[in-house]
Parts: sequence; structure tokens; C-alpha cells
Amino acid sequence: MVLARWGATALFLLALPLFLVLSNVRIAANELAVYRYAFDRYEAEERTGVARADLDRAARDIVLYFRDDRDLLDIRVAIDGQEQALFNPREVLHMRDVKELMGGAFSVQELALAYVVGYIAVVYLWARERSLRHLARLIALGGALTLAALALATAAVVAGFDDLFREFHVISFSNDLWKLDPDRDRLIQMFPRGFWFDATLAVGLLTIAEAALLVASSTGYLLYARRRRGPRGRLGPPAEVAAAAAWGGASRDPGPAAGAREREP
Repeated sequence: MVLARWGATALFLLALPLFLVLSNVRIAANELAVYRYAFDRYEAEERTGVARADLDRAARDIVLYFRDDRDLLDIRVAIDGQEQALFNPREVLHMRDVKELMGGAFSVQELALAYVVGYIAVVYLWARERSLRHLARLIALGGALTLAALALATAAVVAGFDDLFREFHVISFSNDLWKLDPDRDRLIQMFPRGFWFDATLAVGLLTIAEAALLVASSTGYLLYARRRRGPRGRLGPPAEVAAAAAWGGASRDPGPAAGAREREP
């Protein structure tokens, strides 16, 4: 039983940062403002020769592609007055791999959320095996671990992003379709490595801010609860004053028996 509880707690501490990181990845993958940033910052219109309106439409289609059941992504654009496919067959197949990777990440994010919510509901609200102070301490610990891990990861990204970016693709994909030519392939012209560095750093920093908020709010609650309970778990000053007043009033009240004795001759 003890090992089961430790295991459940360890899974909670793992699920919390996973949920935070993958939630931010999901937001980035589905937020059109992120795509517009890539097009503006890295001059996608000039690099690809595709009109900005077609690029914006392609971004909307990519977002939908991550959600629907299409196997292959087919986006048609006008280039030099002729309609043609935005991506070549190699890029289309790579986008299918990316969709599978995103689907897996989204599933893990949903499972992490379900576990965090379920753990809190069962342990703290239904069974009431632990107090809310214990939950606050656990969330603060999870937030602190997330901060430490993300701080190290952010430092590693800043120090050697190219190597990490390459290793990520080697581990995540079973083929080399991700090796695209920036002089020819529009997918990497639309989303160059500089963009992926920016996006990775943004996800990391946003997760750090969220973890810091969890630590701060949990610590604030613990300080508030400690102040209410007073030192060594006693009631805080307002409760102590009220209890003392009640006790003093009771001791000063002679009661009906005492009054009766006073009236006796």
C-alpha cells in the first residue's frame, strides 16, 4: 500500500510538468499567430515566392490537418500564375510523420491532465487521505522540479540548439524525410531552424512562468494556512482570542447554583 501511494505521487509529479509543457506545445501548434510570426520574422513570402494570402491559408489548413483524419496534406497555391502543390511529395510525407508525432503528444497531454485531475479528486476530495496543505506542498514540489528541469533544458537549447534539433528528429522519426533543402523545399523556407529555436525557447519560458506561478500560489496558500493555525499547529490569534474570551466568560459566570447559594440565609 505504501509503495502504491509513493508510485501514485511520483506519477503526479511526472504528469504535472508533462501537462504544462505539452499544453504549451499544443497551443503553439494550433495558434495562427505563431504561424504569422514565422512568416513575418523569416520572410516566408520572399523565400517561397508564395503570396502572403496563400501562406496564411496554408497555415489554417495545417492547423486543421493536425485535428482531422486526412492522411496526406494537399495544399494548392498560385505561383507565377499557375496553380501547383505547395509541398513536394517528400514534404507531404514528412508532414504525415509530424501529424502522427503531434497526435501522440496531444494524447499524452490529455492523459497527463486526466491523471492530475483524477489524483486530486480521489486522494484529496473523495477519500480525503491527505489535507489541502499536503496538496499545496506537492504542487509546489512539482512546480519546483519543473523549474529546475526547464532551466537546464533552456540552457541546453541556448548553448547547442542545432545538435539538439538534429537529435530530436533522429529519435522522433524513423526516416530521413525531415532532411529538407532550404534552397528548394518550401516547408523549411516557411519554418526555418531559426523559427524552431524561437518556438522552443518560447514554450520553455512560458512553462517556466507557469511553474513559477504554481510554486508561488502554493507557497502563498501554505503561509496563509500556517498563519491561521498559528505556531505549532495551534489556532491563530483571532481564534485564540475568541476561545479565551469564551472561556473567561464561562469562568466568570457563577451559574444558577452559585446564585442560589448567595440567596440562602
